[in-house]
Amino acid sequence: MDTTSIEQRLAAAKAAARKAGELLLGGPQDGMQAKAKGKSDFVTVMDLASERLIKDLLHAQFPQDNFLGEETGFEAHGDGGTWVIDPIDGTNNYIYGLPTYTVSIAYEIERHCPVVGVVFVPCLDQLFHASVGMGAFKNGVSISCSSLADASESLLIISPPSRIPGKFAQYLAIYGRLARKTGEIRDFGSAAYHMSLVAAGMAEAFVEFGLQYHDIAAGMVILSEAGGKISPIDPQETGWSGNIVATSTRLHDWYVHQVITE
Repeated sequence: MDTTSIEQRLAAAKAAARKAGELLLGGPQDGMQAKAKGKSDFVTVMDLASERLIKDLLHAQFPQDNFLGEETGFEAHGDGGTWVIDPIDGTNNYIYGLPTYTVSIAYEIERHCPVVGVVFVPCLDQLFHASVGMGAFKNGVSISCSSLADASESLLIISPPSRIPGKFAQYLAIYGRLARKTGEIRDFGSAAYHMSLVAAGMAEAFVEFGLQYHDIAAGMVILSEAGGKISPIDPQETGWSGNIVATSTRLHDWYVHQVITE
């Protein structure tokens, strides 16, 4: 696909993310008929409304493109690429009125190889975006990963595996090691936002188990273009992994070693 086509999709994704953000900011956060999809996993009427809005906007411009949405699954339209949409990443944050939920939109031509990524944080008016080979940006300003070389001063974002209790023992072992060796630990409740924060140099690393592709597809592009790296927590995993350690390049080997050391 040529550069112009990628740029057109990036512009469309940015506009759609902002429109969805406007919708969410006006939504009834205190009474949204939330339904449980699984443990610690909810869907609201606003998730569905946001996803439909994004699809409608993008389909009008690119009718041959397909969609992979968190709430409605795969939707085929033609021989275009595929949009990967998380209409509210951090739905629990949205339900509780916490500000760090996001709208995440990615576009891929080959499966699991996104070439466009947009993450919008409506409450903070922060829009992160990137396309392959063109760099990463926050509100139009170029961003890059932290150059910090001392892990003991680094800020780590690590989230518990609430949806997969079988991973808690491994998570707690990793948390214990890293809590003793890093500087600070945070969790903002949105994997897309976590990836963007590492890309912007506002954290050095992000570790989480059990992520879905739609959670981090956009963040993968943004982090990669900002100079970061992503690896599976288990080095034996091949192909797509939802168990990841995502870091600045300078501290990547150190963090990978820590999460796989028993």
